[in-house]
Amino acid sequence: MDTLTEVQFWNACSILIHNYHAVNRKIFACIIQHVEKILKNIHQYNQDCSRETVNEICNDDVQQLLSDYSNNKLKDDGTEGFVIHLKLLHKKQEDSINAIVIINLLDISCILRFQCNELDDFEIKLDTNELKVKLLCPYGDKNNTFRWLEYVFKPKFLKWCRSTNHQTPTTQTSAFKGSLNLIDPEKYNQLYRGLKLKYSQEILKIAEESTDPLKFIYEDLAIAAYLITLWRSDLVKGPSSFADLGCGNGLLVFVLLKEGFKGYGYDIRQRKLWSLYPSEVRRNLYEKVLESYKFDLPADVNFLIGNHSDELSPWIPVWATTLRYNMDYFLLPCCAFEFSGAKYQRRNSAQSVYSDFCDYVEDVSNRCGFITFKDRLKIPSTKRIAFCGIRRNYAICEHLTKLTEIKEFVKNEQYSHPNSVAGCEVKLRDYKEPTKNCTQIDKTILDNLVLKIFFLLLDAQEQCYTINSVWQEGGYLTLQELADNLEKSDLNNIKSECGGLKTLLRNKHEIFELLPENRVKIRKPEIRKSVAEQTVKKRKCFFNDNHPQGCPLSDEDCTFIH
Repeated sequence: MDTLTEVQFWNACSILIHNYHAVNRKIFACIIQHVEKILKNIHQYNQDCSRETVNEICNDDVQQLLSDYSNNKLKDDGTEGFVIHLKLLHKKQEDSINAIVIINLLDISCILRFQCNELDDFEIKLDTNELKVKLLCPYGDKNNTFRWLEYVFKPKFLKWCRSTNHQTPTTQTSAFKGSLNLIDPEKYNQLYRGLKLKYSQEILKIAEESTDPLKFIYEDLAIAAYLITLWRSDLVKGPSSFADLGCGNGLLVFVLLKEGFKGYGYDIRQRKLWSLYPSEVRRNLYEKVLESYKFDLPADVNFLIGNHSDELSPWIPVWATTLRYNMDYFLLPCCAFEFSGAKYQRRNSAQSVYSDFCDYVEDVSNRCGFITFKDRLKIPSTKRIAFCGIRRNYAICEHLTKLTEIKEFVKNEQYSHPNSVAGCEVKLRDYKEPTKNCTQIDKTILDNLVLKIFFLLLDAQEQCYTINSVWQEGGYLTLQELADNLEKSDLNNIKSECGGLKTLLRNKHEIFELLPENRVKIRKPEIRKSVAEQTVKKRKCFFNDNHPQGCPLSDEDCTFIH
């Protein structure tokens, strides 16, 4: 049984209050409406929820209040607990759920009471350093709620306790207190539900892209809902016109245009989906190379969007700076790249590439003179950190100086982290998507590599090869074992290809056979059950030329030339 400290318990309670949706998937978000401080008679409040026991209404952050108590700042004024009024937003229903959280500092307990029949009340308590969970509802589906408390809620709560590592609640490792911090989550949730009802089925009917349609539909609808809610807030003035740079399938542009906003989408390659959109959307999607400072946008554009814009991501804040003084931007980075178009090299090896790249993007935005806001979106993706560059922290009279500074910074970054393409200062995405299926490698290199793999498999089963013995098929090797036995130069020739070694083996399916658990063997030639009478043999038989015993099939039966 886990032994917990009081600090860990209150820290986990703070996380629960802000993130109740993490333990109940029916809930979209938690909104704290107000907090009441109880200076006396908290046990009476627990029994009858009497307003007479509430001594003070405060708007302090719950996390800060519990931190102050852990640091003995509230114990001297006689504070016995808090009453926190919550609004739980439902994912699928318009009506929200009201709830009350009673924090009892004396008993080290937390009671959750829900003003609906859908959710049952319960209590969590720290009893002699041990977590106790108790169902308070006398009716309802007790068995179902008990299972949820025991197998869903309790493990999650204990995980939150352990993640605090005995720190005070103000030193959580998370960079955010939840998601959607820049917008009203209630307005966002309502709009997102509406967009799904309005567009999801329509888009599903016309989607022909290779990407999983359900994933990109719901992700782009969520991003559209976020942007619209942001533009309707007090933080950002709605744009005269937007430009989605690297717009891909154009779905985000489609939704924003249909919702009444004016804007354009740009990408280096036209997608299949573009031709299926209505004409009023198609004419605002442009196939265009976006490179360095060599392009311009319509005069009314004052908001840039970078949605999983890959090589363009570090450029979005820079272009927002160099194109207009009054240009703002939204950026949701995914794959990390340098200004040169090369793969991003971490500046801080203690972080993941993604986390370090997010820090880098924020630094670039600040260098560009933006007031930079950072948020976490609610989308079906692990790359959810977004940046908004809203307004400038310098006057318009300083703009020319800022342009010189940022261009010098970009030039130094390109010099420090160049692209491997010789003589190319900036190499972003090519107009034509490169073929990466091991078919573009030099034939001599490819043939030598196939032979090496073939003899590795043949030698995996030691046999005496004679003309009269049974045809030897060799043994089995895993992909890892094959890679370990090949030269680094061999692997380097195919490492940039999608799938690498596995793709090569699949392409040579007449020679090799892929088995479960990433095992590989030689495929023994067999007589085809149904072969067209007019089969034309075009290629030499690999086994006839390279196997010590030749091909096991006769000239007539083999589909290759002997």
